Amino acid sequence: MFKKMAADALGISDIGTIISPVDYDKTDADDYVMHEDDEKIYFLIKTKADEYCFTNLAIIHVDGESAISSKRTLKRYPYAQYKVSDVFLETAGKIDMDVEIKFTIGKEKMDIDVRKDQIEQLKDLYKSLLRISEITHENDIHLEMGS
Repeated sequence: MFKKMAADALGISDIGTIISPVDYDKTDADDYVMHEDDEKIYFLIKTKADEYCFTNLAIIHVDGESAISSKRTLKRYPYAQYKVSDVFLETAGKIDMDVEIKFTIGKEKMDIDVRKDQIEQLKDLYKSLLRISEITHENDIHLEMGS
């Protein structure tokens, strides 16, 4: 019990790692990418239980119940159907082991912890999600003006 509390307090309970493009094919999420529709992975984060795959068409979340369970739930959020909003990047404090990227996709709130030493790569994901959010907001304005 104390180990779990300490892990949660230090932010090391389920810290993700950014996967290199050469290793995308070694992940579960790669199996659900629509390669036949020219879907491409741009960013992939793997934690003990989950995978978060960011493609040119959607966010694919391979949701694991826990690190010891092999049961997975696949959730796919196409950008055309699910609006990205509330994008935040939380940098690490002195004792933190992780940084966090937080955003909402549709009605689903995502909060992903990533190793502190990968912050530079995570900044690129932050900027991309922020830009997707801005584009969908601008598109909504144009749609309103057109009706």
